Amino acid sequence: MKSFSHIFISVFALLSSTNADFPGIDREDMIEEMEHYLVDSSGTNSVPIVNAVTPCSNYVGFASDPKDRGEQTSAEWVRFAFHDFVTADVAAGTGGLDASLGFESERPENAGLFVNDTLEFLAPTVSAYISMADQIALAVLLAVTECGGNANGIPLKVGRIDALAAGPSGVPTPFTSLEDSLARFSEAGFNNTQTIGLVACGHSLGSVHAVNFPDIGGVSFDSTPAALDSTGMDEYLTGTGKAGGPLVTSFNVSARSDLRLFSSDGNVTIRNVAQNPGQVCSGLFEQMLNTVPSTVTLSDAITPLAWKVVDFQMHLSSNGSVSIEGLIRALWTGAAPPNQISYDIISSSGSTSTQLSDAASGSGSGLFGSTTYYHFLLDTYSPGTTSMTVENYTYTINDEIFILASESTVSSDTIEIKAAILTSSIAGGTMAGTLYVPEPQEGTLSPKITLVNVPMSFVGTNGAYTLYDGKVSVSNVTGVIAKVAVGDIGSKTVKTTLFAGGV
Repeated sequence: MKSFSHIFISVFALLSSTNADFPGIDREDMIEEMEHYLVDSSGTNSVPIVNAVTPCSNYVGFASDPKDRGEQTSAEWVRFAFHDFVTADVAAGTGGLDASLGFESERPENAGLFVNDTLEFLAPTVSAYISMADQIALAVLLAVTECGGNANGIPLKVGRIDALAAGPSGVPTPFTSLEDSLARFSEAGFNNTQTIGLVACGHSLGSVHAVNFPDIGGVSFDSTPAALDSTGMDEYLTGTGKAGGPLVTSFNVSARSDLRLFSSDGNVTIRNVAQNPGQVCSGLFEQMLNTVPSTVTLSDAITPLAWKVVDFQMHLSSNGSVSIEGLIRALWTGAAPPNQISYDIISSSGSTSTQLSDAASGSGSGLFGSTTYYHFLLDTYSPGTTSMTVENYTYTINDEIFILASESTVSSDTIEIKAAILTSSIAGGTMAGTLYVPEPQEGTLSPKITLVNVPMSFVGTNGAYTLYDGKVSVSNVTGVIAKVAVGDIGSKTVKTTLFAGGV
């Protein structure tokens, strides 16, 4: 049996500042959020999505009897991506991975719990930074990795836009003819060889569930349903073990869709995939995840950052001086980093001031190594501070206009923003606030992002800055992102988790 292997990486993401999903959200913010979800799996500052597929046989969802049903979250995530993407029409530039499947869960072709299990688990972490469709791509990568696959083999990108309605039907079922199945995959951009490979790779995980397909029977595809490997292909070719699973051996001949597909080229493709499942399956999964509407432009591939500034915020004291605060995350796989680290503050004149962080105060771990966190709190040259650097990592600072996160608040249904702008930059303009609020939508468990305007009122002045305040009621206070602007001058976006009472 040939299996995949983990490869760990620690280099910079390539950032772009164009083609954001929502007005005011930079592509860089989306990339950094996905990098966070990818790297920070446990401990300080973590988003433990990977726990749902650790171990690979784990199940998180609606089923009250998952063991009897053979439910497996890793298989559900791969199946979700497969069903979501396969109705694409690449020639027309429509469909693909866009989370439209959430509106399609009642269709017979999508029978089972996998659609709503997946959406229910991922919905709480959807925001203006990261769409449900982007999280589906992440989920497949995590499932592949935890089931023995190669995390480095599927370059992860962001920029997918969630659909707001159902897409076309047409997902092939076990009863679909070979000709119709190949035609559907062809429209989605897969030739016959790629189609055979993708189905074989996907069916390395999980089972056919008798409760969903009583006329087929319920049994796993191979002897290792919780491992992404070549076992199912080998057993199909040799007639041993599960012999390819129920879609090869079912008592219902019309349901033998895998047999029809695999044997359509004399088993040439299935033999080739079985010889090199790691490279072949990773490439096919990548193609599936990157099939998107022609109106969508994906980012460059994301890779973990060795150094990163997180939870950054700016303060304005009573005497008008500005200070910056946050955490510096170090990602390491070898020797542990030192107890303290140095970083540089850069001014608009080009002068540099080297500073020392507080002692290490948090730690975590994930697929790509261990993390250590260093707190910093520093009075700056502001106005006029442009960036801070840690080794070859640079974090830009906008001290022209910024949200005062520690003075802003979140209550059960209200968010209040306090913000500052250089008085010299107002030029007769008026500050406006925007909240990007994840809200429920009819027909799917996936939330949509609603932009809520926050009227901002003049409060007074403090040193070189003019202060504003605004408050608004919202339907949901979880996962909200805030931004303020005066004309074309906009602040950095801020997660309201940094606000007092933020969640």
